Amino acid sequence: MCNEEMKLWKELQNVSFAMTELQLYLDTHCEEPAAMALYQQYRARRQNAMEALNLQYGPVTPYDVTNPVKWTWTCGPWPWEGEV
Repeated sequence: MCNEEMKLWKELQNVSFAMTELQLYLDTHCEEPAAMALYQQYRARRQNAMEALNLQYGPVTPYDVTNPVKWTWTCGPWPWEGEV
């Protein structure tokens, strides 16, 4: 896995974790504007990371497969297989 791909995965993991924490907070503070604004910022960052990973390295989840002709979810090496 190249350095750029690792950075994108790390970004995705970090913002996903932050969003989960904010979800728990917002469950009990649903009208907190600062928390909601922060959640939206992380949501945008997560979307950007997902799009970059999908475009450059293939689908992140099976739901991200967009190729209408070929099932691309399992075409690349799995993370534990390393680069091919």
